[in-house]
Amino acid sequence: MSEKPISVLIVDDELPLRQELRSLPWSTLGARLVGEAENGAEAAALCEELQPDLVITDITMPIMNGMELFRTLRNKWPQTQVVLLTCHSDFHYAQEAVKLGALDYFTKLSFDEEDMQALIDKTRAAMSRQLDLRHYGQDQQRRQLAKLVNMLTKEGSVSALELQTIWEAWQTEAPLYLNRLAIDVQETNRFHLMTELEQILKQWEHAPNHHHTSAFQWCLTGDREVLLVFRQAASEADAMLLMDQLLAELHAALERALPYMSGAFQLLAVTGEAVRQPQDLLSSLRSIAVTPALLFYGRPLATTAARDAAQGETEPDAHQDALLIRQRWLQAAKDKTELQRFYQEDFGPWALQNRFNPAKLIAYFLRVREEAIAAHSHLRHSEQEAMTAQLLAAGTLTELISLFTRELAYGEGDTRKVRKEVQLARKIIMEKLGEPITLTSVSEEVGLSSYYLSRLFKEVTGESFNDYVTRLRMEKAVQLLQTTQMKVYEVAEQVGIPSYRYFSQLFRNWTGVAPTEYKKG
Repeated sequence: MSEKPISVLIVDDELPLRQELRSLPWSTLGARLVGEAENGAEAAALCEELQPDLVITDITMPIMNGMELFRTLRNKWPQTQVVLLTCHSDFHYAQEAVKLGALDYFTKLSFDEEDMQALIDKTRAAMSRQLDLRHYGQDQQRRQLAKLVNMLTKEGSVSALELQTIWEAWQTEAPLYLNRLAIDVQETNRFHLMTELEQILKQWEHAPNHHHTSAFQWCLTGDREVLLVFRQAASEADAMLLMDQLLAELHAALERALPYMSGAFQLLAVTGEAVRQPQDLLSSLRSIAVTPALLFYGRPLATTAARDAAQGETEPDAHQDALLIRQRWLQAAKDKTELQRFYQEDFGPWALQNRFNPAKLIAYFLRVREEAIAAHSHLRHSEQEAMTAQLLAAGTLTELISLFTRELAYGEGDTRKVRKEVQLARKIIMEKLGEPITLTSVSEEVGLSSYYLSRLFKEVTGESFNDYVTRLRMEKAVQLLQTTQMKVYEVAEQVGIPSYRYFSQLFRNWTGVAPTEYKKG
């Protein structure tokens, strides 16, 4: 990939010199001329608009001379490189400017195309060093902030100085909104996913024109957590909307970068209330802790009641609608179709709205389920004990509802109908196993939302979308390693996992040995 051209602004009150510089073959030099100015004041206004990489300026000019312009640029746009054009009488000014950070100086009469090429190369190198230093400084600041944030969250008391340190690092204009992003992912995928997530956030942070650049700051606060600080939200609702947009973009970016992990992770977030002063930071940090209820239900609602409920203290039996839900449940249990509708349209939304403690919700369900089975013999089946164990281990409400629905299909044997959308999805997966397959792309082909296809896929197959695709890929990888002379990296590409490191880890987890060892027999 060719390097981005260096943008150059020329500043000189003499038209012949500007014309001479204008005639240089800028594209050949790896640069582009973005503007000209006759004095420092005019140049400063252009810099506000253009923000050039390099300013080549005369020293002696009317209104604002080159030294004044240099000081202005150093103060407002320190990333812009400055080169001074001098007459012999100006040497001491030019030398002073170089000591203060100017890139270089040249004598007007001897400046030629060769000098300009060297200058462009020098500008590019200086910009690269500057960028590396900025990245390093930002990484250091994030690590220090993460350490301090974790200490604040865990310890019982903190000093006003520590709160002020965080506030000054984040605060530009109150209020601030703290958001904790939790990544629900298996340990097998965690390292690769978190590494990619961090790279995406860094890219957005370093992209001058990305619309998120000025919207937030961030730091890792755990092996599956990121803290984001919004600086420009107008209200809590606005902060939650911004978080929703960011989640959607992050998810899409991760799916593009890691298509072989599609459906294997979930991004969840909690948004805190407005922080208007340093002493509010601690309570806000603790209020956005990632609770079991958050992981089970997903994002809490933007209301105090929902946030309180998300802490998981509400008892299902004590809820005002508990008796009504139980009555509807027992009534619906007379017919499997009605019972499935009840799970999807009554029980699920009720549980999601009230966000009960997950363990208490499951225990409540099992009690009422036993009543329903006792009252309606057609609900009994040979694998009741195994199903109970799966229900107790459900990690999310979606998984719990899927298990409820799958339970109804037991005993129907091969006559159970497989939804045509799932059949089509399986066909697409088989045909495109060596390509980047994502839950989003497959759901678009079958005409369902990704959320609904994910749920339906697990109900029908008993496997999540990602587990199903991974199993097929590993089975094909085993077959290729056994029957062909393909190298391991070629096998990885053939089964749609171009990351050699991730493929090796996945294969080892699947078979118990590394692919190189497996190939040796």
